Amino acid sequence: MYFVIYKDRSGYWRWTLKASNHEPIAVSSESYVRKFDAEHDIRLTKSAYTAPVHESAVA
Repeated sequence: MYFVIYKDRSGYWRWTLKASNHEPIAVSSESYVRKFDAEHDIRLTKSAYTAPVHESAVA
């Protein structure tokens, strides 16, 4: 897996997480004025990999 960071058509920073087959797995839910903020969001997303998974009966 790897992250791609880029500017969108509006000139804001976004990211996409891609699988080893280059297909997108996740995308940033926000756009950022500063590249630093998009990179910070990537770091937060990376740290979520250690978060536990809880099952819910409610869909």
